[in-house]
Amino acid sequence: MRTVWVSMVIGFRMLMRNKLRSLLTLLGIILGVGAVIAIVSLGEGLRHQFTSNITSMGGDVFFMTPVAPKRPGQARQAIKMFTMDDMRAVEEQTTLVRDVIPAIDAGVIAKHGNNTANGHILGVDADYLDDITETIEEGRFFTKAEVNGASRVVIIGREIMEDLYEDYEEVVGSRVRLNGTNYQVIGIIEKRKNMFDGAPNPDTGFISPVSTVQKRILGNDDVFWVSLYLADNADVKAAKEEVATIMRQRRRVRNASDDDFQFISPDQFLEIGNQFLNVLISIFGGVAFISLLVGGVGIMNIMLVSVTERTREIGLRLALGATRPAVLTQFIIESIMLTLTGGIFGVLSGYGLAKIAAVMLERTIEGRWIAVIPFQWLVYSVLVSIFIGLIFGVYPAWKASRLDPVEAMRYD
Repeated sequence: MRTVWVSMVIGFRMLMRNKLRSLLTLLGIILGVGAVIAIVSLGEGLRHQFTSNITSMGGDVFFMTPVAPKRPGQARQAIKMFTMDDMRAVEEQTTLVRDVIPAIDAGVIAKHGNNTANGHILGVDADYLDDITETIEEGRFFTKAEVNGASRVVIIGREIMEDLYEDYEEVVGSRVRLNGTNYQVIGIIEKRKNMFDGAPNPDTGFISPVSTVQKRILGNDDVFWVSLYLADNADVKAAKEEVATIMRQRRRVRNASDDDFQFISPDQFLEIGNQFLNVLISIFGGVAFISLLVGGVGIMNIMLVSVTERTREIGLRLALGATRPAVLTQFIIESIMLTLTGGIFGVLSGYGLAKIAAVMLERTIEGRWIAVIPFQWLVYSVLVSIFIGLIFGVYPAWKASRLDPVEAMRYD
């Protein structure tokens, strides 16, 4: 233990003797570890935000979307959309679902005064706000009567409102043209504070009765997707099977394998999102790891230079009785101290860079983005730094320990 401590003291002194050279040598490790930590911090921050937003949907909701059935030996068929009759049938016959919220979305060209903007319009039922996190900042939401009458009323998103209206204009109660038709603005949706709260983003468009979008925008009775909210104490698996049975009867599907619709739960969104983030972090982390290897080569190079510069010192130590394992240990510890120091500074710089990047991203995309470093990644960074110091320090240390004392002392 004493030998290790002495080797660490000597290693620290050698670092301080050539401060600039040590710093330049450490840059490779600092940049490598810093890049890994920054990427992981931003990726984990994104995962944290994504998870919290998916979790906020609650465990009492699942979604149903139409799909194109693919039967063996047959070409994939066209997607058969849901209809409002399907929605009414589910609502009337199901016992395990309390709310059935049909939804459609379409692109629109919005115009107010001399201002024009591209956006989208989300068509939903009057119960939409009862089950989601969006709130009305000003004005009101539409009523059941307005849904039944396909009224030309809209709630406008904050972002597209800023594109269409001047600061001095009164928005609620005004009229906006969507695809050439006038609609009355009855409310303003509160600006979304978080990213990935689901799609489409109401900030960039309008919300209107589902019947209005069907009849006046799309000209059909299609429903693109359905949000289904469980009744109290209902089991999601049983609810899915109940709804599936109703839909198979309506869509004349005999076998479950031929279903032309599918169910998606929030936990499936979470699983898909986590898989994507894991791949993303792995790819960018792998690229950053290459810079660590480059830094390791720099460590080996500087340690070889150090062995050459200290040849007479090594020879003197061997002549005075130092064992070859002691010399080997000293140089390995010096190498590890270099990479460990670089790793610590890399963690600090990487986290700082991630914090700065998070602030810039928040301002750019106007969403919340935090930097998070999982504790295990701090441990990984330290262990990798030590490992690189060990691997790339072995050869210089072995070379130092194999020097002939007499020849080393004569070295000039």
